[in-house]
Amino acid sequence: MKKSHIVLLLVVFAIAAVLIGTFTSSVDSVSFAEATLVKNEKVKVVGVLDKTKGIGYDAQTNPNLTTFHVIDQKGECREVQLTDKQGRPMGLEQSETVTLEGSMGDDQVFHANFMLMKCPSKYNEQKHSLSADVK
Repeated sequence: MKKSHIVLLLVVFAIAAVLIGTFTSSVDSVSFAEATLVKNEKVKVVGVLDKTKGIGYDAQTNPNLTTFHVIDQKGECREVQLTDKQGRPMGLEQSETVTLEGSMGDDQVFHANFMLMKCPSKYNEQKHSLSADVK
């Protein structure tokens, strides 16, 4: 077998391994109620930050822990404890939606280890529209 054939086979196997790893490690998107049914199993919850409740963060006690409340897509509000080595997420208060990955604990608190925020667009038409009568 030629060296080029061996290299090509290795590349094909590497691509196949990446694809298999991507599809087998996917996490189901659920509501908080559904996450309660599968406690301690990794799930994904999409919702919005409940801005009526505060955000808890104490850099002295635990700089990796941020506590806040999220309202899921079905309207249920739950406390979330986000553990992240980077500390409190910047822009959390301005986020439009948050996607959390983690599991519901026995204490009825969602324990997240990953969060993705969707922030408002700086190109929002209501705030930054161009005048139609520019000549």
